Amino acid sequence: MLKTIALLAVPGVQLLDIAGPLDVFAEANRYMQRDIYRLIVIGYDQAAIVSSSGVKIAPDMTLAEAKTHHFDSFLVAGAPAEQQPAADAGLQHALRQVCQQSQRFGSVCSGALLLASTGLLDGHRVTTHWAVADTLAARFPAVSVDTDAIYVCDGPLRTAAGVTSGLDLALKMVEEDLGREVAMAIAASLVMFFRRPVGQLHFSRRGETSLAGRSSLQELQRWAVANLEQVPNVKALATHMNLSTRHITRLFRQALDITPAQWLERERLATARQMLETGELATKQIAARCGYSSVDILRRAFVRQLKTTPGEYRKYFRQQP
Repeated sequence: MLKTIALLAVPGVQLLDIAGPLDVFAEANRYMQRDIYRLIVIGYDQAAIVSSSGVKIAPDMTLAEAKTHHFDSFLVAGAPAEQQPAADAGLQHALRQVCQQSQRFGSVCSGALLLASTGLLDGHRVTTHWAVADTLAARFPAVSVDTDAIYVCDGPLRTAAGVTSGLDLALKMVEEDLGREVAMAIAASLVMFFRRPVGQLHFSRRGETSLAGRSSLQELQRWAVANLEQVPNVKALATHMNLSTRHITRLFRQALDITPAQWLERERLATARQMLETGELATKQIAARCGYSSVDILRRAFVRQLKTTPGEYRKYFRQQP
Protein backbone atom coordinates (compact mmCIF):
# COMPACT_ATOMS: atom_id res chain seq x y z
CA MET A 1 0.00 0.00 0.00
CA LEU A 2 1.33 3.43 -0.98
CA LYS A 3 2.57 5.45 2.01
CA THR A 4 2.22 9.23 1.89
CA ILE A 5 5.11 11.28 3.31
CA ALA A 6 4.28 14.97 3.75
CA LEU A 7 6.74 17.71 4.73
CA LEU A 8 5.73 21.23 5.70
CA ALA A 9 8.17 23.76 4.24
CA VAL A 10 7.97 27.04 6.15
CA PRO A 11 9.17 30.33 4.61
CA GLY A 12 12.98 30.45 4.87
CA VAL A 13 13.24 26.67 5.20
CA GLN A 14 16.68 25.14 4.79
CA LEU A 15 16.55 23.24 1.53
CA LEU A 16 18.30 20.15 2.88
CA ASP A 17 15.67 19.81 5.63
CA ILE A 18 13.21 19.11 2.81
CA ALA A 19 15.35 17.57 0.06
CA GLY A 20 17.35 15.28 2.34
CA PRO A 21 14.47 13.23 3.75
CA LEU A 22 12.63 13.24 0.42
CA ASP A 23 15.69 11.81 -1.36
CA VAL A 24 15.91 8.96 1.17
CA PHE A 25 12.29 8.00 0.55
CA ALA A 26 12.74 8.41 -3.21
CA GLU A 27 15.77 6.13 -3.07
CA ALA A 28 13.61 3.53 -1.33
CA ASN A 29 11.21 3.68 -4.29
CA ARG A 30 14.10 3.21 -6.69
CA TYR A 31 15.62 0.36 -4.71
CA MET A 32 12.30 -1.49 -4.40
CA GLN A 33 11.59 -0.82 -8.11
CA ARG A 34 8.08 0.34 -7.31
CA ASP A 35 6.39 3.23 -5.58
CA ILE A 36 6.40 2.63 -1.84
CA TYR A 37 6.20 6.30 -0.91
CA ARG A 38 4.23 9.22 -2.29
CA LEU A 39 6.07 12.45 -1.49
CA ILE A 40 4.29 15.75 -0.83
CA VAL A 41 5.55 19.23 0.07
CA ILE A 42 3.09 21.43 1.95
CA GLY A 43 3.17 25.22 2.07
CA TYR A 44 1.27 27.78 4.08
CA ASP A 45 -0.43 28.76 0.82
CA GLN A 46 -0.04 28.17 -2.89
CA ALA A 47 2.81 30.67 -3.25
CA ALA A 48 6.31 29.38 -3.97
CA ILE A 49 8.28 28.83 -0.75
CA VAL A 50 11.56 30.76 -0.76
CA SER A 51 14.21 28.71 1.03
CA SER A 52 17.09 30.12 3.09
CA SER A 53 19.36 29.69 0.06
CA GLY A 54 16.95 31.55 -2.21
CA VAL A 55 15.83 28.45 -4.12
CA LYS A 56 12.05 28.37 -4.54
CA ILE A 57 9.92 25.32 -3.81
CA ALA A 58 6.49 24.81 -5.39
CA PRO A 59 4.16 23.26 -2.78
CA ASP A 60 1.89 20.37 -3.72
CA MET A 61 -0.86 21.53 -1.38
CA THR A 62 -1.58 24.12 1.28
CA LEU A 63 -1.74 23.50 5.01
CA ALA A 64 -5.49 24.15 4.88
CA GLU A 65 -5.86 21.43 2.25
CA ALA A 66 -3.66 19.09 4.27
CA LYS A 67 -6.21 19.15 7.11
CA THR A 68 -8.52 17.02 4.94
CA HIS A 69 -5.87 14.30 4.46
CA HIS A 70 -4.56 11.43 6.59
CA PHE A 71 -0.82 11.06 6.06
CA ASP A 72 1.34 8.10 6.97
CA SER A 73 4.05 10.56 8.04
CA PHE A 74 4.03 14.34 8.49
CA LEU A 75 7.20 16.31 9.29
CA VAL A 76 7.73 20.02 9.93
CA ALA A 77 11.01 21.23 8.41
CA GLY A 78 12.93 24.02 10.09
CA ALA A 79 14.36 27.37 9.12
CA PRO A 80 17.44 29.14 10.53
CA ALA A 81 16.67 30.59 13.96
CA GLU A 82 16.54 34.18 12.74
CA GLN A 83 13.95 33.20 10.09
CA GLN A 84 11.69 31.13 12.36
CA PRO A 85 8.07 32.00 11.60
CA ALA A 86 5.74 33.02 14.41
CA ALA A 87 3.07 30.47 15.24
CA ASP A 88 -0.34 32.13 15.62
CA ALA A 89 -3.41 30.32 16.92
CA GLY A 90 -4.63 29.43 13.42
CA LEU A 91 -1.31 27.87 12.43
CA GLN A 92 -1.07 25.95 15.70
CA HIS A 93 -4.58 24.56 15.24
CA ALA A 94 -3.86 23.47 11.66
CA LEU A 95 -0.59 21.80 12.63
CA ARG A 96 -2.20 20.02 15.56
CA GLN A 97 -4.98 18.68 13.35
CA VAL A 98 -2.64 17.40 10.63
CA CYS A 99 -0.36 15.74 13.21
CA GLN A 100 -3.25 14.04 14.96
CA GLN A 101 -4.49 12.68 11.63
CA SER A 102 -1.06 11.24 10.73
CA GLN A 103 0.28 7.85 11.80
CA ARG A 104 3.72 9.38 12.44
CA PHE A 105 4.51 13.06 12.88
CA GLY A 106 7.45 15.15 13.90
CA SER A 107 10.06 17.69 12.87
CA VAL A 108 13.44 18.23 11.32
CA CYS A 109 15.89 20.70 12.85
CA SER A 110 14.32 23.86 14.30
CA GLY A 111 10.92 22.75 13.04
CA ALA A 112 10.62 21.39 16.60
CA LEU A 113 10.07 24.97 17.84
CA LEU A 114 7.04 25.39 15.60
CA LEU A 115 5.72 21.94 16.39
CA ALA A 116 6.17 22.44 20.15
CA SER A 117 3.83 25.45 20.02
CA THR A 118 0.96 23.00 19.37
CA GLY A 119 1.48 21.32 22.75
CA LEU A 120 1.89 17.92 21.06
CA LEU A 121 5.49 17.60 22.26
CA ASP A 122 4.64 18.09 25.94
CA GLY A 123 5.72 15.10 27.99
CA HIS A 124 7.74 13.66 25.11
CA ARG A 125 11.47 13.27 24.51
CA VAL A 126 12.60 15.14 21.39
CA THR A 127 15.71 16.52 19.76
CA THR A 128 16.49 19.56 17.64
CA HIS A 129 19.53 21.40 16.33
CA TRP A 130 22.03 22.04 19.12
CA ALA A 131 21.94 25.80 18.43
CA VAL A 132 18.24 26.06 19.36
CA ALA A 133 18.04 23.23 21.92
CA ASP A 134 18.32 25.57 24.90
CA THR A 135 15.66 27.86 23.39
CA LEU A 136 13.30 24.93 22.90
CA ALA A 137 13.85 23.70 26.47
CA ALA A 138 13.37 27.17 27.98
CA ARG A 139 10.32 28.07 25.91
CA PHE A 140 8.60 24.71 26.37
CA PRO A 141 9.62 23.28 29.77
CA ALA A 142 7.16 20.37 29.47
CA VAL A 143 9.23 19.02 26.56
CA SER A 144 12.24 16.78 27.33
CA VAL A 145 15.01 17.92 24.98
CA ASP A 146 17.87 15.53 24.17
CA THR A 147 20.64 17.84 22.96
CA ASP A 148 22.94 15.06 21.76
CA ALA A 149 20.61 12.75 19.84
CA ILE A 150 20.73 12.66 16.03
CA TYR A 151 17.08 11.65 16.03
CA VAL A 152 14.51 10.53 18.58
CA CYS A 153 11.54 8.17 18.21
CA ASP A 154 8.93 8.51 20.94
CA GLY A 155 5.66 6.75 20.18
CA PRO A 156 4.32 8.23 16.92
CA LEU A 157 6.64 11.23 17.32
CA ARG A 158 9.82 11.51 15.23
CA THR A 159 12.31 14.39 15.60
CA ALA A 160 15.68 14.99 13.94
CA ALA A 161 18.53 17.15 15.21
CA GLY A 162 19.15 19.30 12.18
CA VAL A 163 19.85 19.56 8.47
CA THR A 164 21.70 16.35 7.46
CA SER A 165 20.19 14.44 10.38
CA GLY A 166 16.90 14.61 8.52
CA LEU A 167 18.40 11.94 6.27
CA ASP A 168 19.18 9.80 9.33
CA LEU A 169 15.59 10.13 10.54
CA ALA A 170 14.17 9.29 7.12
CA LEU A 171 16.44 6.24 6.94
CA LYS A 172 15.15 5.12 10.36
CA MET A 173 11.58 5.50 9.11
CA VAL A 174 12.40 3.41 6.03
CA GLU A 175 13.87 0.76 8.35
CA GLU A 176 10.61 0.77 10.32
CA ASP A 177 8.61 0.32 7.12
CA LEU A 178 10.78 -1.95 4.98
CA GLY A 179 13.33 -3.54 7.29
CA ARG A 180 17.00 -3.23 8.19
CA GLU A 181 18.46 -4.73 5.00
CA VAL A 182 16.62 -2.29 2.74
CA ALA A 183 17.62 0.66 4.94
CA MET A 184 21.27 -0.45 4.93
CA ALA A 185 21.23 -0.74 1.14
CA ILE A 186 19.82 2.78 0.83
CA ALA A 187 22.47 4.14 3.23
CA ALA A 188 25.17 2.54 1.08
CA SER A 189 23.65 3.99 -2.08
CA LEU A 190 23.53 7.49 -0.56
CA VAL A 191 27.05 7.12 0.92
CA MET A 192 25.87 7.82 4.46
CA PHE A 193 26.19 6.09 7.82
CA PHE A 194 23.47 3.57 8.60
CA ARG A 195 24.05 4.59 12.23
CA ARG A 196 26.25 7.59 12.97
CA PRO A 197 29.09 6.78 15.39
CA VAL A 198 28.73 10.13 17.20
CA GLY A 199 25.99 12.43 18.46
CA GLN A 200 25.39 16.02 17.40
CA LEU A 201 27.25 17.59 20.34
CA HIS A 202 30.47 16.61 18.53
CA PHE A 203 29.58 19.19 15.88
CA SER A 204 28.43 21.98 18.19
CA ARG A 205 30.39 25.18 18.52
CA ARG A 206 28.17 26.70 21.19
CA GLY A 207 29.79 29.32 23.36
CA GLU A 208 33.34 28.93 22.13
CA THR A 209 35.45 32.08 22.60
CA SER A 210 32.30 33.91 23.71
CA LEU A 211 32.62 37.00 25.90
CA ALA A 212 29.85 38.58 27.91
CA GLY A 213 29.22 40.93 30.79
CA ARG A 214 30.97 44.06 31.94
CA SER A 215 34.40 44.84 30.53
CA SER A 216 36.22 43.58 33.65
CA LEU A 217 34.45 40.21 33.37
CA GLN A 218 35.31 39.99 29.69
CA GLU A 219 38.94 40.69 30.55
CA LEU A 220 38.82 37.88 33.09
CA GLN A 221 37.43 35.52 30.45
CA ARG A 222 40.21 36.46 28.00
CA TRP A 223 42.86 35.92 30.68
CA ALA A 224 41.41 32.57 31.76
CA VAL A 225 41.15 31.20 28.20
CA ALA A 226 44.73 32.25 27.51
CA ASN A 227 46.00 30.75 30.79
CA LEU A 228 43.86 27.66 31.41
CA GLU A 229 46.91 25.80 32.74
CA GLN A 230 47.07 28.32 35.59
CA VAL A 231 43.34 28.23 36.42
CA PRO A 232 42.67 25.01 38.38
CA ASN A 233 39.37 26.17 39.87
CA VAL A 234 36.90 29.01 40.43
CA LYS A 235 38.96 30.34 43.31
CA ALA A 236 41.74 31.18 40.84
CA LEU A 237 39.25 33.26 38.82
CA ALA A 238 38.12 35.08 41.94
CA THR A 239 41.71 35.69 43.08
CA HIS A 240 42.62 37.18 39.70
CA MET A 241 39.87 39.79 40.15
CA ASN A 242 40.44 40.25 43.90
CA LEU A 243 36.87 39.08 44.57
CA SER A 244 35.26 36.35 46.65
CA THR A 245 34.09 33.15 44.97
CA ARG A 246 30.53 34.08 45.94
CA HIS A 247 30.84 37.45 44.20
CA ILE A 248 32.40 35.96 41.05
CA THR A 249 29.62 33.36 40.94
CA ARG A 250 27.00 36.11 41.11
CA LEU A 251 28.68 38.01 38.26
CA PHE A 252 28.74 34.94 36.01
CA ARG A 253 25.13 34.11 36.72
CA GLN A 254 24.06 37.67 35.92
CA ALA A 255 26.08 37.89 32.69
CA LEU A 256 26.01 34.33 31.33
CA ASP A 257 23.30 32.56 33.35
CA ILE A 258 25.79 29.83 34.28
CA THR A 259 28.22 29.30 37.14
CA PRO A 260 31.92 30.12 36.70
CA ALA A 261 32.66 26.39 37.12
CA GLN A 262 30.34 25.57 34.20
CA TRP A 263 31.91 28.31 32.09
CA LEU A 264 35.41 27.10 32.96
CA GLU A 265 34.64 23.51 31.96
CA ARG A 266 33.06 24.70 28.72
CA GLU A 267 36.17 26.65 27.79
CA ARG A 268 38.50 23.79 28.81
CA LEU A 269 36.57 21.42 26.55
CA ALA A 270 36.49 23.91 23.68
CA THR A 271 40.27 24.34 23.89
CA ALA A 272 40.85 20.59 24.21
CA ARG A 273 38.66 19.91 21.18
CA GLN A 274 40.60 22.43 19.11
CA MET A 275 43.90 20.85 20.14
CA LEU A 276 42.63 17.36 19.32
CA GLU A 277 41.38 18.54 15.92
CA THR A 278 44.44 20.49 14.82
CA GLY A 279 47.50 19.46 16.84
CA GLU A 280 49.86 16.59 17.48
CA LEU A 281 50.07 16.82 21.28
CA ALA A 282 49.46 13.69 23.32
CA THR A 283 46.21 13.59 25.29
CA LYS A 284 48.16 13.87 28.55
CA GLN A 285 49.78 17.11 27.36
CA ILE A 286 46.44 18.49 26.21
CA ALA A 287 44.91 17.73 29.61
CA ALA A 288 47.68 19.67 31.36
CA ARG A 289 47.50 22.66 29.01
CA CYS A 290 43.73 22.87 29.48
CA GLY A 291 44.00 22.91 33.26
CA TYR A 292 42.99 19.33 34.00
CA SER A 293 44.99 17.72 36.78
CA SER A 294 45.03 14.37 34.99
CA VAL A 295 44.12 12.78 31.67
CA ASP A 296 41.45 10.74 33.47
CA ILE A 297 39.63 13.92 34.50
CA LEU A 298 39.79 15.16 30.88
CA ARG A 299 38.41 11.84 29.70
CA ARG A 300 35.55 11.95 32.21
CA ALA A 301 34.67 15.49 31.10
CA PHE A 302 34.52 14.36 27.46
CA VAL A 303 32.33 11.37 28.30
CA ARG A 304 30.05 13.51 30.48
CA GLN A 305 29.62 16.39 28.03
CA LEU A 306 30.22 14.84 24.59
CA LYS A 307 29.44 11.15 25.17
CA THR A 308 32.82 10.09 23.75
CA THR A 309 36.50 9.90 24.69
CA PRO A 310 39.27 12.28 23.59
CA GLY A 311 40.78 9.49 21.50
CA GLU A 312 37.54 8.79 19.65
CA TYR A 313 36.96 12.52 19.15
CA ARG A 314 40.41 12.94 17.59
CA LYS A 315 39.83 9.98 15.28
CA TYR A 316 36.70 11.52 13.79
CA PHE A 317 37.59 15.22 13.75
CA ARG A 318 41.35 15.48 13.35
CA GLN A 319 42.36 17.64 10.40
CA GLN A 320 44.15 15.63 7.76
CA PRO A 321 47.50 16.96 6.46
